[in-house]
Amino acid sequence: MLPARARIRHITLPPFDPLNARAAELRAAGHDVISLGQAVPYFPPPPAAVAAARAALDRPEVHRYVTDPGLPSLRHALVQRLAGFTADPAALSPDDLLITAGANHAFALLLATIVDPEDEVIVHSPYFTNHHGAILAAGATPVEAAVAERETFTVRWSDLAPHVSARTRAVVLCNPSNPTGAPMTGTDGHEIVRELARRGVFVISDETYLHFVYEREHWSAASVPQWRDNVIVIGSFSKSFGMMGWRLGFVMADAALCAEAVKVQDAMIICAPAIAQMAGDAAVREAWSYATGFHPELRARREVLADGLAAIPRARWIPTGGGLFAFTKIDGCTDSNQLAHDLLEQVHVVTIPGAAFGRAGEGYLRISYGYATQQEMTRALTRVGEFLARR
Repeated sequence: MLPARARIRHITLPPFDPLNARAAELRAAGHDVISLGQAVPYFPPPPAAVAAARAALDRPEVHRYVTDPGLPSLRHALVQRLAGFTADPAALSPDDLLITAGANHAFALLLATIVDPEDEVIVHSPYFTNHHGAILAAGATPVEAAVAERETFTVRWSDLAPHVSARTRAVVLCNPSNPTGAPMTGTDGHEIVRELARRGVFVISDETYLHFVYEREHWSAASVPQWRDNVIVIGSFSKSFGMMGWRLGFVMADAALCAEAVKVQDAMIICAPAIAQMAGDAAVREAWSYATGFHPELRARREVLADGLAAIPRARWIPTGGGLFAFTKIDGCTDSNQLAHDLLEQVHVVTIPGAAFGRAGEGYLRISYGYATQQEMTRALTRVGEFLARR
């Protein structure tokens, strides 16, 4: 294993912050910068969550630590909402849930719980860049399993199987995928979970975008019978409730594994922020389907994006059924980092380079339709098209 300092030096920060910081500088200089970058929703938190946070400020307990696994009321509320995604709804218990400071924190503490140095963790690629960095930080080896562009990058067992070895400790599923937006099918997902269970390999299923599946119901890895044997689901309040800055997420796994993970939680942060949990409790109880009310507008934005990209000869995108983004192939692009930089500097449009999501992402740009308005997207894509036509 690499010494800690060398191991951390192998982690590359994603380009989101530098691009956003430069965009802010350009705006301050008077430029009309349009962001199609970070995949965040345009809507604010539900009113019930904001009201609960305001009321919590007058409660003494909001200023104290709460129990390490999270507020009992929040875990009970999540049981009621998440049970229907599992193969054994009646058996789901608050002990099967751990409240975290966001899904990224959930992922990192799970790695610290189940992974030993020199273990391998497979990520289907294009992958969520923070997953890759967290695996390196844990001292494990990320293994990139490229997913073919067929059927909008939907992952299959055949994509993963060649990469499973005696050193494989876990496989990470991102469903729907960030950056591609591809939701998993039940047929493919069941096969993946069953094959990995036979091999004693964990499945860490990041279901952050579970409320952003548009044409069908969300499929969860916890819907496979005996899911507790090897499935861990992580989720986030950031996207479903527009609570990015509140830093709140959760782990759903067998109670015995959660009991081990809470030791790591205590060592890392003790507990997720109390006020965020109180707001999250209200969101879960009173506004669980909040995000779905914005689906019509998001689908309309997705259509505007699809039409705009179709008008750019060098851009290719097969629309996907989930997430907040289009993973767009740019013909002739061999350096997506440079392309994203040039688009920002020359036409003032923020995009995310595909190379940030692994080797399989080179030549692509991730373009978000979650935040920019339809009018802004139309203007931005006109600029992108004119820029690509000149190169």
